[in-house]
Amino acid sequence: MKYDLKKDGKTELNKTRRPALLTVPSHYYLAITGTGDPNTVKFGDHIAALYAIAYPIKMAYKKTPPHDSHYTDYVVPPLCGDWSISETAINRGSWDKTDFVYTLRIMIPDFVPLALATKILATKQQQTEDNLLREVTIVSLPAQEVVQMLHVGPYDEEQITFDYLTMFLEDQQLQRTSKMHTEIYLSDARRTAPDRLKTILQITVAPK
Repeated sequence: MKYDLKKDGKTELNKTRRPALLTVPSHYYLAITGTGDPNTVKFGDHIAALYAIAYPIKMAYKKTPPHDSHYTDYVVPPLCGDWSISETAINRGSWDKTDFVYTLRIMIPDFVPLALATKILATKQQQTEDNLLREVTIVSLPAQEVVQMLHVGPYDEEQITFDYLTMFLEDQQLQRTSKMHTEIYLSDARRTAPDRLKTILQITVAPK
């Protein structure tokens, strides 16, 4: 049986254009950090470094039965990005895209043995001279209470969706726990028209 987070992860992915309060469980992720404008070659290279590890882990899992899980294969989960701005920009009181600080992540499904993922990562990093590939790590994130909403359209128009999220927080007596936000990319920006891009916007929250 093949696992697909986009289809099977309904309890942690809100793919509707209405805000929803969810609990995202604890997971392990492949992760890489960076700074600067996402409309650059460097940003694309960071994404490529993650997938250069994510796909070998998927293939290794598929080739090593029997599995403790009933899942024998899986679709590599969607790319996520945690976004904030630099302390320098905060202190300056103004910012542009060059001030972005980000961590890109791809979830390692819970049924994939951590030892297998760690082994593949170490092997690939030993075999490469690519410095970015050597920056990829495995991180564990705790369970989080979040509010999510699907944004459809260009990334530069996300503020419209964030305004809806802000109104939802006020109505539900919730507050943000971090200035950082997360974007979960359901579309491939290389193959999708800007007005058709689907991105889940996520913020961590707590009661007021």
